[in-house]
Amino acid sequence: MAEVDHLDKIMDSLQKDLSMADHHDFQGHCEKCKLPVLNDTGPGISYTVDGIQHAFHRHCFTCAGQCGNAITDGSFFMHDDKPHCKHCYENVLGYCAKCEKGLIGSQIMKAGDNKFHPACFTCIKCNTELQSRYFEKDADLYCRPCYESSFVPTCSACTNKILPDSDSTKITMVEWKDKKFHQKCFACKTCHVPFTDLKALHHKDELYCQDCYFKVIKAMDEANDALKKKTAAR
Repeated sequence: MAEVDHLDKIMDSLQKDLSMADHHDFQGHCEKCKLPVLNDTGPGISYTVDGIQHAFHRHCFTCAGQCGNAITDGSFFMHDDKPHCKHCYENVLGYCAKCEKGLIGSQIMKAGDNKFHPACFTCIKCNTELQSRYFEKDADLYCRPCYESSFVPTCSACTNKILPDSDSTKITMVEWKDKKFHQKCFACKTCHVPFTDLKALHHKDELYCQDCYFKVIKAMDEANDALKKKTAAR
């Protein structure tokens, strides 16, 4: 049904235009007053949407936004296939969260509920322009290097940064006492089996499962006993 209505509008527009075919300065019929737009009465304003030309006398060309004022200088912006003056267009799109100036054009960057000009969508620390990949902390935006250096913890086992998963900005880690670990690094020093809970035993900055811990302690006790016997024999 919508396609039929669209074709009817095109045919109606063509029939009206054909009736004025003898006028070489004819620009179309005004959308507002329905009278012909002729160059001899002053150049009109026109734009095309879905193959249909929309023509206006300059004094009939008004903003489709909230103000409804005439756009006499011919400078307008399209939104929802309708012309808007700059002020109303900015009100429709909103304002940049950084520079607080109106947003114009199709390239608008978003972070949460905030919108930015592409040039304003930058890391708060190094001012590098951000793309779709960014990290957020306390409503501030960071590039990956700055975020990692400022906020990402270091694994107590491998000493590498504990980075977010590749498809998110969320960090997954294990906290044990005052230390932080990658999940895969939170494992026994000897048998390398990851801990399924936080029941790790600690000895000289190393983590052990219960079995390996007692083996280490036993080996140390045996070494100490051997050393004592050797010392006593002298």
